[in-house]
Amino acid sequence: MRTLIQISRASIFAFTLLLVCVLPIALNIPLVKADVGGTGKFLTINIVGNGYVTATKVESGETWNFFQNGTQKVGAGTVLLSAYAFEGWEFSHWGGDLTGISKNPIEYKTVKYGYVVAVFVKKTFTITAYAVGNGVIEPSGDVLVEYGASQTFEFMPHEGHHVSAILVDGAYLGSFAQSYAFEYVTADHTIGVFFSADGTATVPAGSDVTVFLDSGAGLTFGYTDGGTATGEKIKNYPFGGATAWNISVTFTFTGEVMVTLHYNDTGLDLIDEQNLRLIRGVSIEALRSDVNNDLVVDGTDVSIVANAVKQPQWYDPVLDINNDGAVTEADIHIVNENKGTILKDITDGINTDLNIIWGTTDHFSFFGIH
Repeated sequence: MRTLIQISRASIFAFTLLLVCVLPIALNIPLVKADVGGTGKFLTINIVGNGYVTATKVESGETWNFFQNGTQKVGAGTVLLSAYAFEGWEFSHWGGDLTGISKNPIEYKTVKYGYVVAVFVKKTFTITAYAVGNGVIEPSGDVLVEYGASQTFEFMPHEGHHVSAILVDGAYLGSFAQSYAFEYVTADHTIGVFFSADGTATVPAGSDVTVFLDSGAGLTFGYTDGGTATGEKIKNYPFGGATAWNISVTFTFTGEVMVTLHYNDTGLDLIDEQNLRLIRGVSIEALRSDVNNDLVVDGTDVSIVANAVKQPQWYDPVLDINNDGAVTEADIHIVNENKGTILKDITDGINTDLNIIWGTTDHFSFFGIH
């Protein structure tokens, strides 16, 4: 029994010595925390502007998203940085560890504390503006406009000239204007304004070409080789508060031409406006001689004017054919000379808000509003 007890005490003593010897050695070994995401390498990305960045580990495909400034533990290795711009913005360049680089996407080898800046800038577009003839457009040249912004262009003709055509992105405007605004710009544009001497319009060659003789008269050609259109105002035309026009061209054209005239609605109610008609005739006298508006100059028109001559106190400008301020025998004579003349109603439509009336014709002559 003594022998066994001695052996047991010896074993305990030996175990105690072993603990005493091992423990000091263990205290000198640094403690290492488990690193699930790699070897402790972090990536900080700052976003300038509107966009976001993804960082994708090339080997594993693991991806981190940076929708705002932040830091992610990505570990050792190479990540593919991809910058994505939000609507209206575009990626410009990198900064931080990648300063001076604009390649996108780009591979980036991680470092202990990586720092990258992604710079996004607002998209800009170019509006190219130019003028042809005697006048200017402001601003002119290549005008830079930010995404979503608006830009207005002013047309300024020289003395004795007017805006005769406006070309926007390859299409002619159908309405006369002294300015044009591009609203909420999201693409490149072009605008050209043409100026011509008053009473004329230089007609460019092309399809769907609209020109203006002035603010009150426009012509739209389906197709033309181009040339010069001339318009002469015949003032104090009594029908519809409008000015009649004598229009001619020096070139041939294909198909019909739309004639648009502006009228003055002073003294007209809505029913009167809706009943206005655009009439084509061989002369201003023929247009005015059709005093009962039945598109034929005949004995009825002569009788109406003759009865007015007998009652000068009831002056009616519609019956004053020669526009001299009185209804006289001279007016009867003009109507008689035009007896048998047939006029043509070419009306296609009327806009009572803009005070314009339009119609189509296959040849030019005198145009007035009844």
